[in-house]
Amino acid sequence: MKKNIALFSVIITLSSLQTIFAQVTDDDTINSQTPVNTEAPTLKSPQNNVADTPDSLFKEMGVAVTPSRLNFNLKPGASKTYEIKVTNDTKQENSFKVTVKDFDMDNKGRSIFMKPGESKYSLSKWMNVSPTFFKLKPGEFQKIKVTVSVPEGEENNRAAWSVIFVEQAKEREKLDASGSGNSIALGVIPTFAFGVYVYQNPPTVKVNKVEIKNFKLIKDTSSIKKMDIVLTNSGDGIAQCTAYIELSNLNTGKQQKLSVKRFTILPGYTRNYIFNLPENLEKGKYSAVGVLDFGSKDEIEAAELEFVID
Repeated sequence: MKKNIALFSVIITLSSLQTIFAQVTDDDTINSQTPVNTEAPTLKSPQNNVADTPDSLFKEMGVAVTPSRLNFNLKPGASKTYEIKVTNDTKQENSFKVTVKDFDMDNKGRSIFMKPGESKYSLSKWMNVSPTFFKLKPGEFQKIKVTVSVPEGEENNRAAWSVIFVEQAKEREKLDASGSGNSIALGVIPTFAFGVYVYQNPPTVKVNKVEIKNFKLIKDTSSIKKMDIVLTNSGDGIAQCTAYIELSNLNTGKQQKLSVKRFTILPGYTRNYIFNLPENLEKGKYSAVGVLDFGSKDEIEAAELEFVID
């Protein structure tokens, strides 16, 4: 079984300033303390039907940011630098500013953003980003250096995370409604931004454990349509997980696997993952086995549920 599979996902949301933020996480969003709906279009790989986010997804916007996430595995006292590449494929010069925020996450993977250093799991206080402002002419690219330096001390031997935003910096346009030559600044600035999630998971994680807490059907008024797996990371490290459901018709013996999901669960957090059942399931009694691989060398989690389609 393949282990330690990284997850990539994209989120597009519209802020009150009409700023489009494109985020990458596993799944998974923008504001300063207030959760914003970040359900986003995820791309499907035609080979294995696994949710995947190629870094070129936003090429149609004319700007590409790679990679979509950074993973550090540092002991206390260690330091490492990675790079983020920003490419301007538009036909005009663009300016960009780079900022760092902390974030929390709800059980659906939607992020709640906070000021740097505000989260108890903040990585931003150990992070240095350079440059924080740059301009790119058409066809040019810029590499952003991201350095994480974990201080000495056992208290720093823990997981931490933050997010880096690469945002288009655009001056307010002027409006002269009267033709008098007296202009005012518009209150709406259409811009876009890309989010790169940054995770620090020490190599000395003591407990690597993700548990299936619930496995159930979700019904509407007419039929069974979805299955819900509730997972909790009871370990002290960031877990990269893969989950799928094996569906068996106990009357005919026909088996099928529902779409594979790859995702991240932060330590101490609970996540819900919804699997769509195939349309027009044949009538009969079914067995559904939910399988979770959370990167452990020794074990995987599984849960079974039986139900009937009339």
